[in-house]
Amino acid sequence: MSPSTQHLPTTAPGRAVWPWYGALVLLAAAFWACFSFFVDTKLGQWIDEAALLGGEAFLAADKTRAPALAFLDHMPAASALLAAAFILFALVRRRDFLRPLVAGALLLGAAGTTQLLKHVVLERPDLNISGASMNSFPSGHTTFAAAAMATIFIVTPDAHRPLLALLGWGYAAIAGASTLVLGWHRPSDVIAAYLVVAWWSVLAGLFLRHAHGSSKVSDGPGHGSQPAPERFLRVLASLGALTVAGGLALALAMPHPAIGTVGNGPLLLFLAVGLALVLGTAMVTGLFVHVLFARYGAPIRRRFRGMQ
Repeated sequence: MSPSTQHLPTTAPGRAVWPWYGALVLLAAAFWACFSFFVDTKLGQWIDEAALLGGEAFLAADKTRAPALAFLDHMPAASALLAAAFILFALVRRRDFLRPLVAGALLLGAAGTTQLLKHVVLERPDLNISGASMNSFPSGHTTFAAAAMATIFIVTPDAHRPLLALLGWGYAAIAGASTLVLGWHRPSDVIAAYLVVAWWSVLAGLFLRHAHGSSKVSDGPGHGSQPAPERFLRVLASLGALTVAGGLALALAMPHPAIGTVGNGPLLLFLAVGLALVLGTAMVTGLFVHVLFARYGAPIRRRFRGMQ
């Protein structure tokens, strides 16, 4: 038996399960709050649109757009190949069948949910802010990138998850920022995609928690040493939370004239705000999911709980 399968639960089952349900509710509430402000209100649409116009105004040159365009052109295929490789490794090397199935369901569920929400469930009201009234909330490209990384996270043993969380959500942050730079999506579309993927990640973790039992739960964040990737992720998440709060405060405090009359200076500032919201939310969400799995998740096992 490998070290990753020798963890013993240290909390009562109920105490180890309720945070998963709480996380599902919290993420759903955050998604609804994001939609209600950025899509359903005139002020929210204005801030979103100003960030998008900032990207078009300052990053519209071919040389500037080329790296982001190249990344997004290759991102879906690269993400799918990476996820498939890790799932296949889990199936063949570890003979782990349940976790790859759950990871695949996570990927399909997150991508399907985004398409259903964007094209069927949600509508973008025309509040005379943007000429493009078609709903783009959430971002499909960002959802796929983040969900592919989440599938890898799910099938990765506990010891390697801090590094995968850091790299995976960093990758998702770059994907989301690229859609903003190219003018494909507004900041709120990207934030919503992160929340959709996080929700499905938590649902997958909850299912595995019920199927496999819990891994060893630490007594608190101050007990035991944290690996370097996790410490770095925590630093980035802390900085991200500060930039999100500061960016929102700045966006709300600035004047909001007719969107067509905004000068280059304010547009550049709102572009910076949009990027801060995208990058900061990615890091905060990534740490949230990682900590939930680290403290209340299920270890890698080949059998269901009780099947010894």
